[in-house]
Amino acid sequence: MAAEADQQLSLAAALGLPEESPPATEELAPSANAGRPRTRQASPRPAPEAPPAASPDSPTEPDSDLPPWHHHGLVEPEQLPPMLRHYVELKRAHPDRVLLYRLGDFFECFFEDAITLSRLLELTLTGKEAGKALGRVPMAGIPHHAAERYCGELVRRGLSVALCDQLETAASKGPAKGELLKRGITRVLTPGTVLEEGLLAARRNNWLCAVVLEGAGSSDRDRSGRRWGLAVADVSTGEFRVTEREGSDALHQELLQVEAAEVLWPSPTAASPAASSPADPSTSPAWCPEALRLTPLPRTPFEAPEASATLKQRFGLASLAGLGLGEAPLALRAAGGLVTYLDTTFQTAQVPLDPPTTWHAGDQLVLDAATRRNLELTKTQLGGSIHGSLLWALDRTHTAMGGRCLRRWLLAPLVERPAILERQGGVSELVAQRSLRLAIRRLLRPMGDLERLAGRAGAGSAGARDLVALADGLERLPQLAAQLAKASSAPLQALARPWPELEALAADLRHTLLDAPPLSLSEGGLIHDGVDPALDGLRNQLDDQDAWLAGQEAEERRLSGIGTLKLQYHRTFGYFLAVTKAKAAAVPEHWIRRQTLANEERFVTPALRNREGAIQQLKARAAQREYELFCSLRGRVGEQAAAIRSAARLVAELDTLAALAEVAATGGYCCPEITDPSGPEARLLQIEAGRHPVVEQLLVEEPFTANSVVLGAIPEAAPRPDLIILTGPNASGKSCYLRQSGLLQLMAQMGSWIPAASARLGIADRIFTRVGAGDDLASGQSTFMVEMAETANILHHASARSLVLLDEIGRGTATFDGLSIAWAVAEHLATPPERGGIGARSIFATHYHELNALADQLPNVANAQVLVQETGDALVFLHRVAPGGASRSYGIEAARLAGVPAAVVLRARQVLGRIEANSVIQVDQEIKGGGALAA
Repeated sequence: MAAEADQQLSLAAALGLPEESPPATEELAPSANAGRPRTRQASPRPAPEAPPAASPDSPTEPDSDLPPWHHHGLVEPEQLPPMLRHYVELKRAHPDRVLLYRLGDFFECFFEDAITLSRLLELTLTGKEAGKALGRVPMAGIPHHAAERYCGELVRRGLSVALCDQLETAASKGPAKGELLKRGITRVLTPGTVLEEGLLAARRNNWLCAVVLEGAGSSDRDRSGRRWGLAVADVSTGEFRVTEREGSDALHQELLQVEAAEVLWPSPTAASPAASSPADPSTSPAWCPEALRLTPLPRTPFEAPEASATLKQRFGLASLAGLGLGEAPLALRAAGGLVTYLDTTFQTAQVPLDPPTTWHAGDQLVLDAATRRNLELTKTQLGGSIHGSLLWALDRTHTAMGGRCLRRWLLAPLVERPAILERQGGVSELVAQRSLRLAIRRLLRPMGDLERLAGRAGAGSAGARDLVALADGLERLPQLAAQLAKASSAPLQALARPWPELEALAADLRHTLLDAPPLSLSEGGLIHDGVDPALDGLRNQLDDQDAWLAGQEAEERRLSGIGTLKLQYHRTFGYFLAVTKAKAAAVPEHWIRRQTLANEERFVTPALRNREGAIQQLKARAAQREYELFCSLRGRVGEQAAAIRSAARLVAELDTLAALAEVAATGGYCCPEITDPSGPEARLLQIEAGRHPVVEQLLVEEPFTANSVVLGAIPEAAPRPDLIILTGPNASGKSCYLRQSGLLQLMAQMGSWIPAASARLGIADRIFTRVGAGDDLASGQSTFMVEMAETANILHHASARSLVLLDEIGRGTATFDGLSIAWAVAEHLATPPERGGIGARSIFATHYHELNALADQLPNVANAQVLVQETGDALVFLHRVAPGGASRSYGIEAARLAGVPAAVVLRARQVLGRIEANSVIQVDQEIKGGGALAA
């Protein structure tokens, strides 16, 4: 609050300072200081009239320290100068977006946007004259060439930005004074629609989602079984997918897995598009996770007729039957609303988008939010860092495309055996052929992001350097094809084909563009000589002018007798003759003084002044012609965006396969055998000497202790448990063993090799984990309630094909209550479906040693323990899992090792002795197919 008060005081002071430099003019010449936000001061002026009372559209606090005109709704447009009047008109059309208005070298904003910009970006808040009636209004600005960086910060904070740019130049406007340049909204930046490289995370998709729920009142907060449609698109890569399912919980999980940058939904109350904002748990629909940005939109674009017409027009279709959306009407509506939103956001170009494809719940291994969090697939639980996650351990990709592909594979493992074996084949071939793997990785290392480069070209926002990077990547496709010509696995053969149209495009790009073009597209220096006769003619004329300038310099040097004279050019002052101060008195009479500097005098001559206009016109015509040629070339690239992306996705898959092969070859991994889903070993999980893929990379001073696991009972065959009761002391490695088992199952279904001596695995439909403790106090849930909620979710959704990994169930309540819950949960997991249970393959880590008795009552339950070694008072964790149940948890010894005072440790041992002597817990024999506890 103190920082906010200081900010408000600085805002008021900024609008009433006693001195000011001249106010910014309407059109500003380029400045040498345009690289940073300008700092201005306010000038004294008569006190303006007080602002009117706030209207409902411009709420304000009565005792606020904000400047008088802190909201655009407080002013009457008729009282404003033309430029500010135009700003207010645009702001009223985009009330929930930060409006940046181009003035010369800067993007400026006023009123509440200026206050927001100054606070978030730590810029100086100044003011601009708004007429005698109003005085000064808040103003803040950013350099136009740094707009991407500043807009990126605003978008990362969840804001939407509307860019109002100049639609004509001062030169094209002519000599008329006092007339505004034509301006308009050219781009709307929202968290889910950014294309610019600086605003995107290179190695993860930027998903935009749209949701439509069945029936009216989609803001209803109940989690009923209503059907819903979901459309998911990455504007930067063109990927577009839709699905339709049932149940708000399933939608909640899908949005969490996608990690959408922005979620669109047809709000019952939205009359116009609103800016995205974090989901408010008190008002937002229950299906939207709190961390996501929710953008309410009008309902009309999401209605079936409008959505269908939009999709037909966008993809040039007479019917949507070919898209497979006939049986998914809600998904169709979501897709149509999403495309309409993109069309309103990209007003000057149509961003290329793939036709939507449909996916279903059973198409991939299901991983709920708790499982992804507990297994630390893409970020760690502590700190949320990628370092220490499974993605960090496996990501050896060289391209951004490959990094995104690996992330998708990791979050959506396969469930079809042929597809898994196909990926395995690609990895295995690259592991076996080291020279091929290294050659491919050398070619991939410098390759640009072809997917996103094609998208920017199609949207008309790619620069010359983008197209040069695209040409470099396309030129590598024939080289990759040549390396893969003798490949035998299907994933590698997919890229071993000619790409004649893309090779021709790459040649066109190389022929047209310079190898190192400038960032700016409007100042020339982009196109090779010999590409366009008209451009060559203009350049020849400029060469003649350069020769005249060189002759003029030599002539003036001869006439003046000043050997150090130089003819130079300045963007603002044009051409001039520069001499030192000492020589200034000896210049010829026909020289005209232009500028005086500390150590230099600058002059012009009548001939130089007359020739300057012709030179500038030639330069402008040449630069304009280069821009036209570039736009034409960029348009041709955009037309090939679909073909480029098709090749790029194959390259991304190749990079991912090569990365997995590199990890496998250097890490001593094995190729797991995937059992037949219809055979007797469909539920088998057998891993010999398995290792945790992350922990073993983090260990430096000691090797990782490998452990084996066998799960998946087969009737009338060798005894294999469905449930392992795992006991052992704290910090001995039980949680690591659980996570290791889940990660190796997941990696195998990705198509990857795994860190183990050998492995035979059946395909799981879901992996569930409940590891560690956590609360959700914001929603009123304690640690134990969160534990029980996650456990309930597992028991409701697990099947016999699932892998369930549970740690310390029942520890958050009284001992007998917790033990009873743990017993019942373990028993229900192990009991076969035909007897009312689940029969899932499970590992249950616990300190309740009483659960070891389950192995005596149920034939598909086995006990295992993590071994420790006691030597006097010392306790050594061996991290080795062995058969049999532990009889002690060594909790007091662990407390002593953690530094608990000796007196407390001694007293704890005394209390433990009394409890063990006076408490007996026995297990009755089976009652109704299970066990019962008695104290």
